[in-house]
This record gives sequence, C-alpha cells and structure tokens, in this order.
Amino acid sequence: MKKTYLLSSVLMVLLFVGSSYAQTEVPRKLFSPTFLSIIEYRSWEKDTNGAKQAISQISSPTVIKLPLSSNLAFDVAGSYILSSVADSDLKGLTDVRARAVAMMFRDSIMLSAGVNVPNGKSDLNAGETAVSAILSDKALGFKYNKLGEGLDFNAGGGFAQAFGPVAFGIGAGYIVKGEYTFADEKKYKPGDQLNVTGGFDLNFAPLILRTDVTYATYKSDKSEGKEVFKEGIRISVEESVIVSMDNLGLILSGRYITHGKSEITSIKLGVSTKENKKLFGDQIVADAAMSLNLTKWFSLKLLGESTIIAKNEDDNNDAVVFGFGGGMTFKSKRGSFFDLTGKYCLGSSNSGDTDLKGYSAMTAIRLIF
Repeated sequence: MKKTYLLSSVLMVLLFVGSSYAQTEVPRKLFSPTFLSIIEYRSWEKDTNGAKQAISQISSPTVIKLPLSSNLAFDVAGSYILSSVADSDLKGLTDVRARAVAMMFRDSIMLSAGVNVPNGKSDLNAGETAVSAILSDKALGFKYNKLGEGLDFNAGGGFAQAFGPVAFGIGAGYIVKGEYTFADEKKYKPGDQLNVTGGFDLNFAPLILRTDVTYATYKSDKSEGKEVFKEGIRISVEESVIVSMDNLGLILSGRYITHGKSEITSIKLGVSTKENKKLFGDQIVADAAMSLNLTKWFSLKLLGESTIIAKNEDDNNDAVVFGFGGGMTFKSKRGSFFDLTGKYCLGSSNSGDTDLKGYSAMTAIRLIF
C-alpha cells in the first residue's frame, strides 16, 4: 500500500474541515492540473403530526488543483448554494478556500497551510438565520448551513510509514478563526480549533482493514468581545473494510461520534453565568458502497447508509435515518470521470414524532489535464 494513501486519509480532517469536496475525494499527491465540479440537489419533507415542512438545497462546489512542483500543490475551492424552507431562502456564494500542500521525505511527511477568504454573506436577516438553523440538523446531511464567515487560517502536518502490510499515520492541525458580522450587525468570533488524528491500515490485498480516530477541541466563541459559547470536545472513531478487485469494489464503514458537554454563557441582570450541557447526542453512521466495473470505462454502484443520533441532554434532537441508492460512473484512462448518483432516505426524529422523507441527486465531473 502506498504511504501517500494512508497519509491522505488520516490528514483529511486537517484540510478544509467541513468543506464539501474534502468529503467527496481524499486528497492525494498531485501530478496534473485537475478540475472537479459537483452539483447536488437534496430535498427533505418533515411531517410532525400532519404539519409538513419542505427543505431543499442545491449546491455546486468546484475545486481547481494545480501542481506547482513534484512535491508541492495548490488548490482553491468555492460553491454557490440555494437553500429554501417554506417562503424563506438562503442563497449566494460561499467563502473561497485555498491551500498549499507539500509532500516530503519520500511522501512520508505532509505539510499544509490554507486560508478561508470571506466571500460569502455572513450578516443574515431573520429568515436566512432560520433557514441556516434548520440546515444544521445533522440527520438531514446538508453540506452547507451558512454562506460566509471570517478570515480563517489553518496549518497542519503529519507523518505516515508502512511496515510490510501494516501502515500507520498521525497528524495534527490548527484553525485560527476570524471574526465576522452576523445577524443585527453583531460581531462574532468563533473559537479556534485543534484537530489531532491517527490511524492505521492492515493490507491483505485485495482486502484492507482501516481504523481512524479523530479528536477535536475548541476555544470559546465570542460575541462583541464576550465569551458566549464553547463547543465540547469531539471524538470520532471509524472502522472500514475495503475490498478492491478488477471487477468489484466494496467499502463497508462504521463511525461513532461523541461530543462532550458544551459551555454556554448567559447574562441576566448584569450577572454572567455558565452552564455545561451536552447539546449533541452521540451518533452512529454506517455506510456501504459496492462498485461493479462492467468495462474499463464504465461501472455501476449500489449505496446504502444509516444514521442513528441519540437524544441530547434536553431529551431531543434524536433521529434514525436510512438511505439507499445507486449510480453510474464513466471514466477515462487518465483518471477523469463523470458520475451520476441518486439516493432515497426515510426515517424519523424527535422520538418518532417527526417523519422524515428525502432524496438527493448528484452529478460530479473530474477532468485531469
């Protein structure tokens, strides 16, 4: 197994945390200019005792990757989104993210540095703020719940090494969050974020067993210079089984995510009080993907997924969602491809009081020059 594959896997959380294309494609050493564009439509219907609410989003993340030398590459990414809930919407360009990635010492060490350039709208009106809050529901899986933030800087590094069929990697990254203006022209400064990640692979070709663990901790968010919120630590453990053969590819993965208690600061009658509360219930995510390579240039795929979210400390925000779908991929010898994918999901939330139904359709094109 190539060390660069493992290194990219364990460092994925360090580079563009939360960005759409980082979830779509694991970054690897770049040899040719690459263009990647995705268009996704995702729609949900929430039915609570007969009261229905429709939620939808169209997103179009686009990435351009450029090799600057044999060991240094640069990429830039951005998106346009259109989200709507009832008569309110949230639409516009997102921030632009750029980074440089360097591979050194026979690709065993990876260093990165990036910046989030404020380009999207951050000062939202009441309707846009309400849409943003609904899009944040983890059970619905929307890729974007906001348009813009502040001027952020991030840097990270990691190390990977292989010993026969065993390979391991470790890494860390830090994000310096910038201040921005949000509803009612208030100044908001999210807390800086530290990510530490590690993992190992057991390679018994055509079978790979993979384990990844990620730890994230956050500093306090500030509004108008005063502390208002500090998100609890986040720990994620993922196990994957990967089978790769000439005519068949299979990936089975399971991920457990737990959040610590968050610190909430409130001011009443001039007195500041802090409350520690577990705002996010633990989460279990299972995914399955099978690819049937019918020819060198064409393949079919089948997809399955499930998400289980436990209740938080206030006994709400729980959910159970299942999804299935499929698609097809047309690919070239150089690695370019055109992909079509569709999924249908159903489930419930709030202890079964709300029924969920949704579907998504996505096209993706990657051109390697």
